[in-house]
Amino acid sequence: MEPFDRRYIPNAFPSLLTLANTKQDIASRLATALQSIVTNFPPRDSYEPSSCKGLFVGPTGLAYLFLHASASPLCTDPISGKTAREWAVKYLHGHRELLPPSSLASSGRCGIGSEALCYPAVQAAVTKDPAHVRTLLSYVPAILDADSLPDELLQGRAGTLYLLRMVRHWVGGESAPLVERAIEQLSEQLLARGPDWTWLGHRYLGAVHGDVGILTQLVATTPGLAPRAEGLVARVLEWQQVGDAEGQVRGNWPTRPKREKHGTDLVQFCHGAPGILASLWMLRELFPNLKQKIDEAEDLGRECVWNYGLLRKEPSLCHGIFGSAL
Repeated sequence: MEPFDRRYIPNAFPSLLTLANTKQDIASRLATALQSIVTNFPPRDSYEPSSCKGLFVGPTGLAYLFLHASASPLCTDPISGKTAREWAVKYLHGHRELLPPSSLASSGRCGIGSEALCYPAVQAAVTKDPAHVRTLLSYVPAILDADSLPDELLQGRAGTLYLLRMVRHWVGGESAPLVERAIEQLSEQLLARGPDWTWLGHRYLGAVHGDVGILTQLVATTPGLAPRAEGLVARVLEWQQVGDAEGQVRGNWPTRPKREKHGTDLVQFCHGAPGILASLWMLRELFPNLKQKIDEAEDLGRECVWNYGLLRKEPSLCHGIFGSAL
């Protein structure tokens, strides 16, 4: 494992960096980014399985991006002659192989990295067709029955909760009771499988593979669960590294709850302060008893990201500077 100080560029900037924040400037930057996508990664007639990994990689994730853009007041002009929603539809076209519910357990994947689940979820969000909602819900019994499936966000049940919450937001209507029932079943199962959730045989803390990601989806999907999760959120806050002990990064969270040599100093979205800060910001209003502690943790965590978040890895959301910037 490479030394910690080789993972980031020392930050010599005197203060936080800012961009011009006028609506016109932001709209222009968004339009440029979306134009770049349709130019460099246009929709295809068919896709290989390796290029279709749900919201994480591939055309289904791009369709979801354009769906969000279509709802933004900053995205009103056509992109290469089409609206953002029309591009969302086009990225949903094209053949891709989808696992049936009976094969979900053997795939080891049911979260936001599962094409089988994300494709009908995004189809439902874009078209509002209840048939796509029913297709997504047809996978829920298999998830409930498969003890081997993980619980985290990318490949696990917490990711399925996110997809159900997405469908509830975009579709609603006659599908709402069915979606709520699935949310309730998965939430209760997740709580029963915790609080010591594991991924690949280890406990993790982070916003993608660990406790924080699971707790965030549980409470964001069903705010009424907050009282049952308060002690778990408090436990996460206690794991923040507030001192300067050898081998610790002040303001960061260890990758794993128990001190281990591997991965204790990762400052990135999947593991460490960047992702946990984003999650705590989302959870803050739901835990009034923890607001002060969350605010203190956020202040210390932002200092950590500012000092160590200019990552040398490619500028991705998961392991790069995009996640730190968020």
